[in-house]
Amino acid sequence: MKKTFFTAAILAAATAFAADNVQTTTPQPVAQPKDKSWTHFVGAGVTVPVSKYNVEGSDFSLVSAGLNLSYMGISKSGFAVRADLSSGATFTDDVKYNEKEDADVGTYVAGEVGLGYGFVNTPDWTVAVFATVGVEGSVFTRDTETYKHPDLGKVDWTRSVTLGALTLGGDLVVRKALGNHVGVFASVGGRWAPVAVWLLTDEYDNDDVNRKDTFKSDKSDGGFTVVPTVGAMWSF
Repeated sequence: MKKTFFTAAILAAATAFAADNVQTTTPQPVAQPKDKSWTHFVGAGVTVPVSKYNVEGSDFSLVSAGLNLSYMGISKSGFAVRADLSSGATFTDDVKYNEKEDADVGTYVAGEVGLGYGFVNTPDWTVAVFATVGVEGSVFTRDTETYKHPDLGKVDWTRSVTLGALTLGGDLVVRKALGNHVGVFASVGGRWAPVAVWLLTDEYDNDDVNRKDTFKSDKSDGGFTVVPTVGAMWSF
């Protein structure tokens, strides 16, 4: 009987000691991910713009090919912004350095910014349209040659022809996700050129002088450019 009583007393003391030393843990709430107010996209692709301008009553048709870098942002409300830059080579049969020499291959560059709306912006698909404003230009440069200038004497002579335009238009962009961040995209844009400019620049250079003479014509009926682009696009 004494042994049973002694054992019960030990168990009671141990239980009380354990209860005094147990720390009560309050469950912490799990942090929920915040809804993103904007989704950002960066694209890199290949573009093949096709342009046609009319300057001084003459038509100039150009086909270009190059690389395109772009940014697109879409808010939760659907409001969207876009900016892109393209650069590459341009080809034509309509630009001439003089009556006998054609300028077949040149350099193309273009940049646009736009505002628009994202109709679809899900983890799998993104579809957005934009109104854009931008500039584009193609430069054709003749190989430098030695020339006897009537005023400057013997000089190195370089001639270039530039076709440029201010553009207004729109873009449609469609993106398909392939993973958490990477995807592919295609876009097509139409550009109206209310103003097109033709420049011919002669540069003369020797040990004593460097001179540029530029002839400009902006008597233009404008033109247009169609801009298809495909490539990869990352979201973050």
